[in-house]
Amino acid sequence: MAKPTKRIPPQAIGAEMAVLGAMLIEKEAILKVVDIINGNDFYKDIHKQIFSAISDIYFENQPADLLTVSEALKKKDMFSKIGGTHYLTTLVDSVQTAASVEWHASIIREKSVLRQLINISSEIADDAFGEQDYPDKILDKSQTALFNISYQRWKKGFSSVSKLVTPMLQKLEKLHSDPKEISGLSTGFADFDSKTTGLHPAELIIIAARPSMGKTALALNIIEHVAVVKKKPVGIFSLEMKQEALMIRFLASLARVNIGKLRNGQYNSTDWPKLTGAAEKIAKAPIFVDDDSNINVIGLRIRAKKLATELKAKNNPLALIVIDYIQFIDGSGRKFESRQQEVSDISRSLKALAKDLDIPVVVLSQLSRRTEDRGRKDNRPQLSDLRDSGAIEQDADVVAMLYREGYYNREDPDIQKKATLIIGKQRNGPTGDVNLIFEGEYTKFSDESKIQMQDDHQ
Repeated sequence: MAKPTKRIPPQAIGAEMAVLGAMLIEKEAILKVVDIINGNDFYKDIHKQIFSAISDIYFENQPADLLTVSEALKKKDMFSKIGGTHYLTTLVDSVQTAASVEWHASIIREKSVLRQLINISSEIADDAFGEQDYPDKILDKSQTALFNISYQRWKKGFSSVSKLVTPMLQKLEKLHSDPKEISGLSTGFADFDSKTTGLHPAELIIIAARPSMGKTALALNIIEHVAVVKKKPVGIFSLEMKQEALMIRFLASLARVNIGKLRNGQYNSTDWPKLTGAAEKIAKAPIFVDDDSNINVIGLRIRAKKLATELKAKNNPLALIVIDYIQFIDGSGRKFESRQQEVSDISRSLKALAKDLDIPVVVLSQLSRRTEDRGRKDNRPQLSDLRDSGAIEQDADVVAMLYREGYYNREDPDIQKKATLIIGKQRNGPTGDVNLIFEGEYTKFSDESKIQMQDDHQ
């Protein structure tokens, strides 16, 4: 029985020679090529060495020709290994013009991607046969590797600061002329956006509160603004509520219809036009809900990356992920000595997700009972009240704690609608209080300053 022949990995030696030859005869070709491929994309090792030598010489502001490249290779003791002057001359003779260099470079890149996919597949197979890791961990590893290949394919390279100065001045001028302009993703809460300049890419934002304070309502109000008003895609992982419960909240908030009456079907007939109008807006909004309550942090990351990839392919990139809430997320499957260690692992993983996708990730979290144990006079939440793990505070870029004094003091009618969003940590900005108004019957938060302005105009 004949032995199976070893398959040769995808490669395009002719395209590699054409690209290197073009780089040797025309310096403009070098800039075109380095924006598409790097040395590791070449299949033949000697081509990697020649590419590296040409690139180094060019970026030292020296002419990259047969002589200078030969000398550079001699210094690296690579000249004889690549075949000397004869091989470099062969590269030059392999092209008549550098006009097709970008096309040849794209072929090299495509073959490189295929080889990377083969290597990843082999590693996945080895991990699966080895049975040393949990399947979900292997899935996450493979998903990350595939995502990185895609990211490398489309990511931008370095930019000269000379090209960045003018756009930055234009942005600063715009911000100065319109103080309401913010650099991040608007939440719809002007006072909060003023302090944070919005939600920023790669940031982990924690919104924490005791049960029944309204943290889910606040998160849904942010989603409503991003997806319904700004029409930017949002992914929601609802581990506590099912999709139907979320939809009722969305309708109550957007239509401003009493949520209790919605749940029991006792709403007024005059509410119906408002409900259908709100439903039409929500139906058009790019909101994507995953209400799997048994998901672990690895599965969550895989699904988030999948959604991001699908939306990117449609030229409508994911703008925000909201997770309700961290205490409901299972860990990666590894054994931990305590729940605190497991939550620490989850927190780090969610921060990594924000960085991988380069979008803000808003995570809801419960506060511990210590806020109530301190008594009515001192039940404002503190960073130390974050439940289960100090790592949540450490990993987060922003920690905002929701507090309603009226929840503890129901006898005072003047404070029943007042709420405070306490920014206890902000890595790149100030801390402090944001005053809000909470209309519980609609599960709706609003800026206190906006309500006051409306009252003043009435």
